[in-house]
Amino acid sequence: MAMLNKAKPQRRSAGTDTLIGEGTLWEGSCTSEADIRIEGEVVGDLRISGEVVIGEKGIVRSEITAKDVTIAGRLEGTVKAEGIVRITATGKLIGTVQAGSLIIEKGAVFQGTSQMNDGAEDRIFPCAVV
Repeated sequence: MAMLNKAKPQRRSAGTDTLIGEGTLWEGSCTSEADIRIEGEVVGDLRISGEVVIGEKGIVRSEITAKDVTIAGRLEGTVKAEGIVRITATGKLIGTVQAGSLIIEKGAVFQGTSQMNDGAEDRIFPCAVV
């Protein structure tokens, strides 16, 4: 009788979003390959392979490492993004940003420092509202 080799299913859930809803408090670290949207409150480190979106009602006290980050709510902490960090008109970031690009919309609040990565070497730039 022949034995069949069955490949183990991969646990990667590309395209699947994780939602931390309004009224939810998440304390602790989180690692995910999927995108995550936060409308509740998060206290703890996030290591996300995809995008992190902090909704208008979201409150986050964290160190975030992700591909891209959009802040429409409040973030106190550090953001490290390979790509873009965007602070929308309703967003507030108090902390440090390290990213490939930083976009601050008119009306947004940013109190802290930014370090832009251009691939060759890190440079520190002052920020301006666009």
